[in-house]
Amino acid sequence: MPDKIEAAAIHRVLERDVPLSRSVIWRLQREFYMQRGLKAWTEDMVPQYITNNPFITEIYARIVADFFSDCAGHGDATSRENPLRILELGAGPGRFSYLFLRHLTALLRERNISPQAVRYCMTDCAESAIQAWRENRYLAEFVATGNLEFARFQVGDPIQLPFLDRKSGPLVVIANYVLDSLPQDAFVIHQERLREALITTESDAAQPAHGPEDFSRLRFSYQNADVSPDRYSDSAWNGILEIYRNRLTSATVLFPSSALETLRELRERTDGSMMFLVADKGYTHEDALALCQRPPTIELHGPNCFSQMVNLDAIAKYFQAQGGAAMLPDKHSTGLNVCAFVQGRGSDRFPKTSVSYREAQERIGPDDVFTLLAWLNAHMDEMSVPQVLSMLRLTRWDPIAFSRVFPVLARQIKSAPAEHHDLRTAVMKVWANFYPVHPSENAVAFQCGVVLTELGRFEEALAMFQTSERILGRSAATSFNMGLCSQSLGRLPEALAFMTEACELDPAFEPARAARLKLAGA
Repeated sequence: MPDKIEAAAIHRVLERDVPLSRSVIWRLQREFYMQRGLKAWTEDMVPQYITNNPFITEIYARIVADFFSDCAGHGDATSRENPLRILELGAGPGRFSYLFLRHLTALLRERNISPQAVRYCMTDCAESAIQAWRENRYLAEFVATGNLEFARFQVGDPIQLPFLDRKSGPLVVIANYVLDSLPQDAFVIHQERLREALITTESDAAQPAHGPEDFSRLRFSYQNADVSPDRYSDSAWNGILEIYRNRLTSATVLFPSSALETLRELRERTDGSMMFLVADKGYTHEDALALCQRPPTIELHGPNCFSQMVNLDAIAKYFQAQGGAAMLPDKHSTGLNVCAFVQGRGSDRFPKTSVSYREAQERIGPDDVFTLLAWLNAHMDEMSVPQVLSMLRLTRWDPIAFSRVFPVLARQIKSAPAEHHDLRTAVMKVWANFYPVHPSENAVAFQCGVVLTELGRFEEALAMFQTSERILGRSAATSFNMGLCSQSLGRLPEALAFMTEACELDPAFEPARAARLKLAGA
């Protein structure tokens, strides 16, 4: 994004020389999410897949389960009355929450721990999102068991959550692709001198008569200003800036002030251990900050929706300054980074959590899977059934990945009898992870039904087509396939009724017409 534009193109100055964290851009983004709610993901297509899939939720579930065990070793006894509290910031469409709870409760049962010892709270700034969660049939499973609740909360606002009223017991905070959308400050370091980059925001469009500013018409420039050694009220924050000033010869450093303030408040809400689990883009190592030499950049994802890189190294230094520990990936990627920050009481250590995190980092990660899937897009038509199974196994049975390979899989099933058992298992595991975000994903039930029909699993296929009909409504194709299943199961009157229905829904559907005539004459 350009730092300067010609003066003749400027229509209005929205702000001049203000700290980045107090810029108008954050208000515009907050209003976008509050107004759009879940439509930000279902219609505006704000990116969310890489942190909302079975692969990453399995990683998180293992880390949290081991944190649970470490806390028990510290004397943080958990129970239905004094549970492990898990707070998700910016839960968005809810797919992560659902899959995570499925994996975590299963893991706890394997370890003979009652899932009732866990409470999970999904939060978002949009009331419409919370209402959608309340009406969501998938999330209702965990609401009914008492594991899940919902609350409205905007990160950066004073924390007023009944979920956190009880201070006793450990706390886990989850933030996936949240920190990159929170207010932060910017500092420029050059030859041991620290200055703050103050932002000026201008628009090359006239004042809108209705609605918000058009973010795409905004232009930004920065002016460096001297900064006091006591820039922040928290001496730990100032200490981090001082470390950067002494160690970095030249760099533009973003400082996650809003995230750190929220973490400070959350730490006061528990007298036990706390873990902060993050998946976000940004810098996890101090030496990577030296690569940032230009003014802060803003990446647009949609109307008035943007993100910036996150200084995860600063969060690590903050936890360490408070006596905690940071678990960071070894790689220096600025793409998706999964980090865990922990803090206990006194000499508390988290050996099981550390081992679980390190094992996850040594294996293939969610960003690796995402990269491989992007490369596979151009080669989907060349995949064999064994390769499809390997890909689904790699994604931990992701329904979106299944839907992408369905066309190539469907035409090969009959010629791959050796894989029929594994294919049936794959379909069932994929379906267990189904949680639709975008309407196009609702085709998964129908696709599972087609594969099961080709495998000769007619009873299971019929149930899938019935589910598809409930989700998508009646269609000639669904009725026809239910008719095929009923016919194969020997239920001829039922099959005839389905074929008749298919013909009524689409009189030109020749396969249904032929099947109806054959069944009527039987």
